[in-house]
Amino acid sequence: LSECPRINPAGSGVGPVPDFRVETELTAALRSESAPGAGQSRNYEVEVEEGLLVSGETGRWYPIRNFIPEILPDHLRDLRQDFQFLYDLREHIPDHIFKSVSRGNVFSEAESVLDSGANYKRSEMRITEKITDPNFFGPGYLSPFNPGASIHTAHLIKTFSFCLWQLAFANRRVIVDTGCGYAWTTEWLMKSGFEPIGVDISRVYPEVGMHRMGAARPYMVVADTENLPIRSGCADAVVAFDLFHHIPDRKRAMSEFERVLVDGGEVLLAEPGGDHEKDPGSQQVIETYGILERGMELADVEQYTKSTAFSPPEQHHIVELLSAEVGTPLTPEFLASHNWTASRLYRIRKPG
Repeated sequence: LSECPRINPAGSGVGPVPDFRVETELTAALRSESAPGAGQSRNYEVEVEEGLLVSGETGRWYPIRNFIPEILPDHLRDLRQDFQFLYDLREHIPDHIFKSVSRGNVFSEAESVLDSGANYKRSEMRITEKITDPNFFGPGYLSPFNPGASIHTAHLIKTFSFCLWQLAFANRRVIVDTGCGYAWTTEWLMKSGFEPIGVDISRVYPEVGMHRMGAARPYMVVADTENLPIRSGCADAVVAFDLFHHIPDRKRAMSEFERVLVDGGEVLLAEPGGDHEKDPGSQQVIETYGILERGMELADVEQYTKSTAFSPPEQHHIVELLSAEVGTPLTPEFLASHNWTASRLYRIRKPG
């Protein structure tokens, strides 16, 4: 699709439309109701609290609820809930547009058979159904700070500081923050001068983050990391901070990272080690919530990048040394015992 203004003038219900490649009944209806584009400054002055993102060419549409678009593959959507949302908006949608989008014959769950990790993803999306502790989401209102886990808080901050330094050094701008959770990483990226897009498959976490951040918040979207709803070649970097060990199909996710990145872009991973799933805490999460927990080492990351244009991944070690230890050979054992952070830090570059 061609570029088009994103925001309509105040008072109009249907935003500007692009030059469609295919003419359909819906594209004609959208064009007839569309508003002219407003000035570019309005892009940063307006949020859509409730509405629809509509593809005129395919007939698919996606809900915007509580300011967050939800752009999931058909097989991961709760279509019954989505259509109830559509009917709740009925009085605000022109008749000929509503007639087209309410048919529902364009949606299909056929891809579910190709998504071997769909059960893990649904467990993430429906985690509230298994939560019994009323304070479970409490840390998200202060995240990354957790008064009950100061050591973990320090670990998060010092690991993220390394990622931030890498991004700032390369003068990155648009950053896709995958698996953003409570979106504290997205928030800190925004406050550091970047233009981040926070992506998470579960709506509940970024909504908690919205309560924490208030009106000054970054872009956020509910989406699947293996199916990023982001235009190709538009991101300067992808950050996966404590995420990739939850991804079922990591080769597919890495291929998506390659697609959305500009030439010369990079991926930063901050991940636990290969024995992560053997940790008692990880095993409890797997058993209680059905969420995937599978760690990785450099050899695994190398496998994930095969069949992509990425250069071989780099593992970065940040070590703490006593003055007497300067000059000690950097063996794997020495690095493991002197690591500044418990996370494995990987940098993967797209040539260009």
